[in-house]
Amino acid sequence: MADYAGAVAAIFARLQAQWTATPLAFPNGARPAEVDPDTGQLRPWVYAEVIGAGSSIVGAGVPRDHVYVYDGLIKLHVFTPSGLDAAAGFQHAVALGEIFRTQEFYNETPGHCVRSWSPRFDDGGDGDSDGLWFRVTTTIPFEYWHRG
Repeated sequence: MADYAGAVAAIFARLQAQWTATPLAFPNGARPAEVDPDTGQLRPWVYAEVIGAGSSIVGAGVPRDHVYVYDGLIKLHVFTPSGLDAAAGFQHAVALGEIFRTQEFYNETPGHCVRSWSPRFDDGGDGDSDGLWFRVTTTIPFEYWHRG
């Protein structure tokens, strides 16, 4: 049965299936190795998170046959080594946003789906307190539609 936890898992699965340019990190998971084993240099990586913003009933119906919409944000934080051209961080951020731009997925169960919208990008900034990383964040609004 489809549910919100499955929707979040589907978001992460879509990202993993379509993104190979850098290592990925997820909530409650290990951070990827920051140093490229081939060059010994710091390498870009991405931290992905989903932030829920609540839910509401949007359709009338009998009990167990309502339509709920869960609103949220997919946040993809691109970390590139400080001191390098910031363009690489922005290029990754844009490419990550395109994975989710106006998509519908996790729709195998009738009445359930994730719909993602147009990505937004911030201006970038410090990625950590040590000054090793430059961060650019892509934010994609999404809705999880659930009939139940």
